[in-house]
Amino acid sequence: MKVVDVIRDKIHLHGAFQRIFDSPENPDGQLVLREILKQGFVIRSTFVAGDPHQTAMNEGSRRLALSILRHAFTDHARLVEQLTEVMKDQ
Repeated sequence: MKVVDVIRDKIHLHGAFQRIFDSPENPDGQLVLREILKQGFVIRSTFVAGDPHQTAMNEGSRRLALSILRHAFTDHARLVEQLTEVMKDQ
């Protein structure tokens, strides 16, 4: 797959996230976003005293939530910059 194709696909995906979560016409997107923030440990600690396995599970949830937020709220120009840098390293 060409670099241009990868960047185009990522921008398309990025736009889909933005349309879902940042559209006043889609109040369900805001509802889902609030649930991701809550369940994804974005606003609370992932640490569970005495239970490293649960802490690790919580961190996995947090990582996914943060990934979704990055897709939804990063501007296209910044995304292209990031992708270009990643592709140079490969």
